[in-house]
Amino acid sequence: MAGAAILMILCAPSPTYAAESTCSASQISPGGDLVATRFLAAPLPRAHEAIADAMQAAGVFLFRNSETLVEGERTKERVYALRLPHGDEAIRAELAPLVQEGKAGTQVRVETRRRSNKKGVPEHAWSAAVLEQAACLISLLSLDDPLTRPKAPSADGILVRVADSTQLLVRSRHFMFNTDLRTNQAVPFETAEDIVVNGSIVIPVGSLVTASVEQSRDIGEFHGANGQFRFRYVVLPDGTRLPLRGIADFRVKVGFFYGPVAGFAIPAGTPFQVEIDGEQDVRISRAAPPPKSAE
Repeated sequence: MAGAAILMILCAPSPTYAAESTCSASQISPGGDLVATRFLAAPLPRAHEAIADAMQAAGVFLFRNSETLVEGERTKERVYALRLPHGDEAIRAELAPLVQEGKAGTQVRVETRRRSNKKGVPEHAWSAAVLEQAACLISLLSLDDPLTRPKAPSADGILVRVADSTQLLVRSRHFMFNTDLRTNQAVPFETAEDIVVNGSIVIPVGSLVTASVEQSRDIGEFHGANGQFRFRYVVLPDGTRLPLRGIADFRVKVGFFYGPVAGFAIPAGTPFQVEIDGEQDVRISRAAPPPKSAE
């Protein structure tokens, strides 16, 4: 009998969890040709990240992940957690830097194969879906890595007060599966929109947000996987850290004597709503024009 695992995403009263992202993994579906090629308007390192995240959103466990090659096989646990069609596919992506029409980017070739060198045609083709998801993630998240972004001093800037409980929409920077998480692990997110106070951008879109894994438990004989994130701080361009308030719980409730069971997955780009923890005075170096009113 198929396992009856129920994914429960629980959060404290503040913040809340947004069920869908712009690049919704639930929209990934098989189809098209087994081999697909696409130019991605991103440098090779970012294209590589996006392809790896997109392949995992298709249920792939990566066993080969170098700068120009990403390869893996779809596994039952990940497919079940993501609620995707089952199959015996492996996916391989080859990447190369390319300049197209004067624009630098990355050429990516994705091939869907039969898993473990089995003969015959794969049950599903995921190549087009992986490329579409990767392109969406590139448009949704920062091209550069917020963790390595240089500081922009603002000593001569203006002082702005950010109110307690100011809402921030943040997005997961990478794909995460419950078996990848360890207690006390730092997890990167980024802000999804500018935070403007009195016409000045106080927290720019794409700012680094750090959360920590408070607890993580893999699937047991009678227990589902669970994990908890606590959002810690957002990093301003000058390196200032503003404390955040927010907890997100992920649990898979498993029926007694059921199997197989699944863990939980957090696709890249998944949105969460968090809050500034306490009133904060920050110094910024530039002002933003007032937000445009809807016409």
